[in-house]
Amino acid sequence: MATNLEIEVKIACDDLECLRRAGFNLILARPRHFEDNWLMDWPDQRLFKQGAALRVRSVEDEGWVTFKGEVEESASSVLKIREEIEAHTNAPLRMAELLERIGLRRAFRYQKYRTIYTYALNGRELKIAFDETPMGNFIEIEGDEMGVLNAIEQAGFTRSNIIRESYPELQAARCRESGLSLQDLVF
Repeated sequence: MATNLEIEVKIACDDLECLRRAGFNLILARPRHFEDNWLMDWPDQRLFKQGAALRVRSVEDEGWVTFKGEVEESASSVLKIREEIEAHTNAPLRMAELLERIGLRRAFRYQKYRTIYTYALNGRELKIAFDETPMGNFIEIEGDEMGVLNAIEQAGFTRSNIIRESYPELQAARCRESGLSLQDLVF
């Protein structure tokens, strides 16, 4: 079976003006929309401990079930590289219920508003998402490794701007810093 890899970076950024100033001609692929996400896990947190995730995402009347696994070479790259398997569903909340019936549980919920753009750079198509979350705004750049690295450079970002952690990992760190147990990241 072929492995699908997701290659991306996340950067804290208030808006997309930095990309526009750098000459990015962003083409709107999906207008601003609300996403509600549930991470599913076994009671022993087996997926979390492996660095993997099983997510059920709901957007309006449709959704996606996504498995994200950690890829060995990801540890040596500035980019976040991981296996990704995704399937569309017309009933995301029913899908979460189905997964609960086999023993998984809803371990963490996070919400965001997302706007998706495409951008072509040196013949490579990139997906650029602008995410508005309860903890701030972020840009995610996704594509092949060379395209993502070139986009980071063109936008004027450095390796120190790159965030490899997921939103759940960022929220867990915020909660720890505040002396709180993990709380959902919701509006």
